Amino acid sequence: MTQLIRRSLLLLAVMIAVPPLLTHGMDARVSCLVTIATGDVQGSDGGPSCTFLGIPYAAPPVSALRWKPPQPPGPLAASPFNATALGPSCTASESCLTLNIWAPNPLPATPVPVLVWLHTGGFVASNGGFPPHNGKRFAEETGVIVVAPNYRLGALGFLAHSALALEDPSHAVSGNYGLMDQRFALQFVRDNIASFGGDPNNVTIAGTSAGAHSVGMHLVSPASAGLFHRAIIQSGTPTIRWPTESESYAQGNALATALGCLDSSTVLTCLRGKPSAQVLSILTLGSEAVVEPAPNRAVWTPVVDGIEIPDQPRLLFESGLFHQVPTMIGFMRDESAGPFVTRSFPFGVTLAQYDAWLTTEFGPNAPAVQAAYPAADFPLPFDAMAQVVGDGHFVCEGRRVARAISNNHTPVYFYSYDYIIDDVFPDRAIHGLEGNILFGNNYALPQFPNHPLNPADQALHAQMAGYWARFAATGNPNIDDDTVVHWQTFREPQGQGRGANRHIVFDATIRSDKRLRESSCDFWEPYFLRSMLGKVPAGQ
Repeated sequence: MTQLIRRSLLLLAVMIAVPPLLTHGMDARVSCLVTIATGDVQGSDGGPSCTFLGIPYAAPPVSALRWKPPQPPGPLAASPFNATALGPSCTASESCLTLNIWAPNPLPATPVPVLVWLHTGGFVASNGGFPPHNGKRFAEETGVIVVAPNYRLGALGFLAHSALALEDPSHAVSGNYGLMDQRFALQFVRDNIASFGGDPNNVTIAGTSAGAHSVGMHLVSPASAGLFHRAIIQSGTPTIRWPTESESYAQGNALATALGCLDSSTVLTCLRGKPSAQVLSILTLGSEAVVEPAPNRAVWTPVVDGIEIPDQPRLLFESGLFHQVPTMIGFMRDESAGPFVTRSFPFGVTLAQYDAWLTTEFGPNAPAVQAAYPAADFPLPFDAMAQVVGDGHFVCEGRRVARAISNNHTPVYFYSYDYIIDDVFPDRAIHGLEGNILFGNNYALPQFPNHPLNPADQALHAQMAGYWARFAATGNPNIDDDTVVHWQTFREPQGQGRGANRHIVFDATIRSDKRLRESSCDFWEPYFLRSMLGKVPAGQ
């Protein structure tokens, strides 16, 4: 039975059952009805868009399914399923593997591009309903469907433990359950997005921060092949040195010990019997900030397990072992001048603290970093520290990824976001601020100070949304006229050749530029460091 017939029959039933005075209101509700593999889904009608919230895309990973790959969901609990409220966050409930969809209304006559947005939150927080990244306006203005899934977080999403690795001989690894959830959501999109008007053969994966890290992981994960056709990495660094599975076992053992699961013969039964809230909170989370190492703190991230992530992503990118799809990569001008430094140093950074941090973070390489970033060259030691992290952790690793993709004859577009909103963060474009502009959402508490988008903000939103939508549609963010600045592809310079390593700058006036922080990135080129934002010093 086609979707159109199902809609018509349901509408007829409504007209028969509802008095005439109520029919018009019910018609609006019925207009956002779709049929997917597990049943009928009723979204909310926003006029030019339909919003579908909290659609289950996998079975709840509870009890025996905790720390296992996601499994197909059963039939929807009701018909139609009421998709008008967000599902629970994966920090609040294990029954959280749901996704949100914002789609043009009425149903597009021809299939439209799909943007799957992987949420931010350092792999321990947030959800697919994060307000700054609400996809309603983007879908209405561009015609691109936006899909935002939840995925398992913290210890429930990224626990590596030897007992888990031994449990299933056919998949003898542990950890990365959150990445598997993201992939399962992509499979849902492949199988169901046509019902919402989307093209399953034109899917872009995108995200900022942890979402961008995730995009990088899917680019090198063999099992994600064919599930997406373009990629966008916003403020993400897949080419740092990620922990291996064996390195992560110590943290897994610490979790089991803290939960009192000490008997190796029953450790998994014990762990799966603990309340999810206790599992998530038993170890103190390491702050995603510039900190000294704290051995009793946990940092939950993807792990290089040899299967989901076959090797260090940097090596895979440099060897050409990645899914070669058009890619967009970009960063904030002042990535680390916000929470990454201020969480650890809320009262500022002294010169002594800066020097001590360099020694802790970089060990024997500290003198070289200090020489490249002397505090005397910056207004304050705070600014020196922020520049080290912004260059070494973000921008220059982005250049590395862009070069690897370009060297494999795949289009890659590089950008810097320099736009300042003093009401939100004075004088700096810090990590995470671009999302509100991209999606066209006001800045609001608790994420940011209240700031309704003004005409200048709206103008930048329109330009950025256009670039992103064109890239999602074709793999090329440009159009064949002079109404927007042409965004050239990135190509690594050869010798002293000019015109290469191009990027675009998003600011009050958008412009094209070249060789973004070239001398700084040349300094960082030989280093293969861990994250500068976690509990383990980058230089270890």
